[in-house]
Amino acid sequence: MVSLSQTDPLVARSLLEWHNISKFCGRCGEKTVPKEAGRRKQCSSDSCGLRIYPRVDPVVIILVIDKENDRALLSRQSRFVPRMWSCLAGFIEAVRREAWEETGIEVGEVVYHSSQPWPVGPSSIPCQLMIGFFAYAKSLEINVDKEELEDAEWHSREDVRRALLAAEYKKAQKTAAAKVEQICKGVEKGQNLTADFNVESGELAPMFFPGPFAIAHHLISSWAFQDAKDGDQARLKQPAGSFSNL
Repeated sequence: MVSLSQTDPLVARSLLEWHNISKFCGRCGEKTVPKEAGRRKQCSSDSCGLRIYPRVDPVVIILVIDKENDRALLSRQSRFVPRMWSCLAGFIEAVRREAWEETGIEVGEVVYHSSQPWPVGPSSIPCQLMIGFFAYAKSLEINVDKEELEDAEWHSREDVRRALLAAEYKKAQKTAAAKVEQICKGVEKGQNLTADFNVESGELAPMFFPGPFAIAHHLISSWAFQDAKDGDQARLKQPAGSFSNL
């Protein structure tokens, strides 16, 4: 799971970006001023005094799991560098609907894993909250929505483990993680984080995943290295219960 120490810079960056885009009151147009150490803002007009809080745009990110065959569904977008794979994700969409619309896979049980603010990237919106889930497949035939994805495939646990342990991947993710730290400090903007994974040095990784700065990495690695194939071990580490109505 993404730890509090890892998410602190992301939360701070999100708040800073929110302050930059909320300088004026949406009701009367007067300037806003920060309150409560920047956790909220307030209209400077005495006649208005509107309290303003950071908005949150939820984004679901999903690792779909085939329990029977011990595989996970990973996808590619056209903007990814070669060999880069990640989880399904989308704005506002419910977990089951997102999986069905992008890949044609029907999922049953859905289990919450973790969440992460996401203020980095060239087209970032500072109020994104990535909400990560494991979703267990009820169907296996993939039908990719080409408007959303370039490809989607089932990958075995062993193949995913091998990729996570590849020397090339480890080197690339360290570079990307350092760049994320710079972005959160406001030193660099508009960086292409996936470009770091295009470096071919040392052992050639069969595939890449986002580095540990991203919740996708933690979803994938948590599944890949857990002993229990049915996800019971993952549930023990996370808040209990599944979200059956998502």
